[in-house]
Amino acid sequence: MQHTPAADHPLEFIGGALALDFTNTIGGTHRAPDHEHLQQYDDLVEFSVQSGAISSGEARRLKSEARRHPLRANDVLRRGVALREAMWRFFAARVAGRPTQSSDLELVNREIGSALSHARVVAQEHEFIWGWDDKGSLDRPLWSIARSAADLISSPDALAQLRECASETCEWLFLDRSRNHTRRWCDMNDCGGRAKVRRFRAKRARAVSESAS
Repeated sequence: MQHTPAADHPLEFIGGALALDFTNTIGGTHRAPDHEHLQQYDDLVEFSVQSGAISSGEARRLKSEARRHPLRANDVLRRGVALREAMWRFFAARVAGRPTQSSDLELVNREIGSALSHARVVAQEHEFIWGWDDKGSLDRPLWSIARSAADLISSPDALAQLRECASETCEWLFLDRSRNHTRRWCDMNDCGGRAKVRRFRAKRARAVSESAS
């Protein structure tokens, strides 16, 4: 986090699942990132607000609590980044057909266990839904992310739709819900567009070379 530049663009939510959107909070590759959205605890809270996982009121309380307890807030941020990287390694291995590492699943499971200890069934109008206790813990942003990971890992259908961007410089993950399940890019206007330009330039270069010969 310390040596990776801050992102110069807003968060993007193209993954199709909260856990995947969270793995996509880093730009470039995970081994050599070129920008990082999670620079401080407040960034973790902002991700949760923008994804709809927590309310703006909850965010204000968490940021206030973080200012009172900066060391605890930094520890939660560290856990969040560790969770993100473990989830990315696990899901990327699934996409590539490689064995997953038990250490990654263990880390994800620790966060799932921590999250589920705060899970509650709550009344909402005339129905009951899954919710969370109101203890205001600083690790509240991690709860929804961990539960999303649990839902995804335990769903064969979702795992079958799991993809990684085909760009050589992007490792974003997403669920391919296209009609023919042929989606290759995280975003056609970004990685897909750049690939289209590269193909066009290569085709034009070949045409010039052939006409010259």
